[in-house]
Amino acid sequence: MRGSRQRKSQDDGQQPVRLERVLVSVRVCIPIPFRPEGGGQYFLQLFRRYLSAHGHDIVDDVEVQYDVLFTNHWVVPLATVLRGLRHNPDARLVQRVDGVAADYGRSGNADRRQAAVNLLADVTIFQSEYSRWAARTAYRVIRRDGPVIFNPVDVDRFRPDGDRLPLPGSIRVACVSWSTNARKGANEVYAVARKNLDVSFYLCGRFRDLPSESRNLHHLGVLGRESLASVLRSCHVLLTFSRNEACPNHVLEALATGRPVLYVDSGASKELVGPCGLSVRPETFRHALLEIHDDWDSWCVLARERAMTMFHPEQIFPRYLEAIQAALERPTSCDRRIRALCASLGPALVPLRRWGWA
Repeated sequence: MRGSRQRKSQDDGQQPVRLERVLVSVRVCIPIPFRPEGGGQYFLQLFRRYLSAHGHDIVDDVEVQYDVLFTNHWVVPLATVLRGLRHNPDARLVQRVDGVAADYGRSGNADRRQAAVNLLADVTIFQSEYSRWAARTAYRVIRRDGPVIFNPVDVDRFRPDGDRLPLPGSIRVACVSWSTNARKGANEVYAVARKNLDVSFYLCGRFRDLPSESRNLHHLGVLGRESLASVLRSCHVLLTFSRNEACPNHVLEALATGRPVLYVDSGASKELVGPCGLSVRPETFRHALLEIHDDWDSWCVLARERAMTMFHPEQIFPRYLEAIQAALERPTSCDRRIRALCASLGPALVPLRRWGWA
């Protein structure tokens, strides 16, 4: 799948833009154990790595001393947050907001949980403009405003050069999903595959109800990070019909490996992809694929350049630290006495658990 114009990739020598204001030293509590699943976990893995490499301390026990308590959307229960603030009344609470659970099609009390935590947050960070709009305007889950900071991508692991797999097919399309939620778009992928039998589709992650008659669908299952990077390099494009995503990491990973993205215009995908892919519907897939095919090399160079300049960890994480430093330089968002009262009520919050607030 070669293009008509040849351009040499410049990613190896390209340096991301760095911000000038840097936090000298901070101790951050991240009370979220790592599990190899979902984009949020890999964000935290990169964040921990960055903090350690830049001389900051990381703890996971909310009862020890620290400057910042970091929470990830609805993952840390309110009772745990209050216990942490009881032991560290002057700590700043930073909440990274992924998106709205109801918007994803997720059931349960996740939105109530993140709404309750946000009432005490000193910094609210949204992963995209779409994330902020959905959380504050469309669903009114998050009360406190804050900056939009895109997710970073591991540009060393997900890069154009590296191991490739001998995958069959003259045109190879990668599809990636951790969740089997219907809004992830698996059914649309199956429909496109049935109508494009000369295209090979490689499904990475969890996909269910695969149509048995589609011989061009190849389910590779849940992959490790290195294996996923190899598959992306071995395919020509990433296809995603996922809807209402706040900042889909598989899109960033495809761009970092130098692969253009075909995406449904929903959620933050258009914000992320920019000029490095095309918006598609099932009925327009083939036309878009052929448009990329005609100048594939140029699309690939643009994709890698966008990842390096917009989603490089050295571009993203200094903005996190700037937001944290700004919070440390101003009073807590809640009056200290009110916050102390809330924190002291931590053990009495058991009745609120039925509503998902603890």
